[in-house]
Amino acid sequence: MKNLLLFILFFIGSLLVYPNDKNPVGDFNDELFSFEIKPSITSHFITIETNVPNQLIEIKIIDQAGHIRIQKELHLDREIDVSQLRQGFYLVKVYTNNSMAIKRFYKGPDRVNTK
Repeated sequence: MKNLLLFILFFIGSLLVYPNDKNPVGDFNDELFSFEIKPSITSHFITIETNVPNQLIEIKIIDQAGHIRIQKELHLDREIDVSQLRQGFYLVKVYTNNSMAIKRFYKGPDRVNTK
């Protein structure tokens, strides 16, 4: 009897640790939040494209020193003017509900060297 109980507990525990598609315990997080910055090299504007297009998002654009340069709440219009920023790399943090994601972009001219 003791061995049977241990086997059942082991089997249930393995279902909880390694959920598959038929296990309802693993269905809590259906879709992770993600976004894209287009274009990733720009001089004037960036556009934030998320996998939840009609949701209110908060963005923070942070320079290399860690200072917040732009902070906005966006809903439908996701275009941001970055022309006043200096040339260099910037982080973009996007917050929505209980999720947060980070990407980076380069503010400056898009130069392609062809030799």
